[in-house]
Amino acid sequence: MKTIPINAEVRERTGKGGARTARREGKLPGVLYGQGKSIHLSVDRREFTRALNEAQDENALFDIKVPGESAALTSIAREIQHDPVSRIALHVDFQYVDLTKPIQVEVAIHLIGEAEGVKNFGGILEHVGREVEVQCLPTEIPTHIDVDVSALMVGDSIHVSDLPSEGFEILTLGSQVVAHVAAPTVEKEPEPEEGALAEGEAAEGEGADGEKKSDDESKGDGE
Repeated sequence: MKTIPINAEVRERTGKGGARTARREGKLPGVLYGQGKSIHLSVDRREFTRALNEAQDENALFDIKVPGESAALTSIAREIQHDPVSRIALHVDFQYVDLTKPIQVEVAIHLIGEAEGVKNFGGILEHVGREVEVQCLPTEIPTHIDVDVSALMVGDSIHVSDLPSEGFEILTLGSQVVAHVAAPTVEKEPEPEEGALAEGEAAEGEGADGEKKSDDESKGDGE
């Protein structure tokens, strides 16, 4: 996995006030913790966004250059908080990692191919599990896990235990469903209400125009 350098500043003001001040200045407030460290910092928002776009993965490794530290701190962006409407990053938690020790992270699952049960039998592909938890060395974190669903027929499923796991250990329960092809939805014709007449059927004693016949008219029909 590629490691991306990024510059940081130590935040003197902490709490909500300090975070708001950093955002007004175009900075992304955050915290770096792990390996005995806890540093309130901020990074340039545009630089961080470019770094994420370059990595194409929120599990990217960052070499964070912090004033006062003798060397860059290799970290992972453990949590990124976004604005619910604009999706702009509001806060980031970095975890300082030891490259020789395994860590646990969530990895996205990508479905590839078109399921046979969808293509030829009208089934519906349901992507049930979108992430799994894995354990591996920081340098071995997969950007995502590809799952080929081409062979799935209606009623077939792929479970976590079916996922490839070369270079990492999957911690998520193997019986959990990742993808499933459901049967196509069949719409039922509405049933006529009880007592309703079939189309073209007239009630006994009524004429074709729906008007009730008199007793004399009814007798005349049989003469």
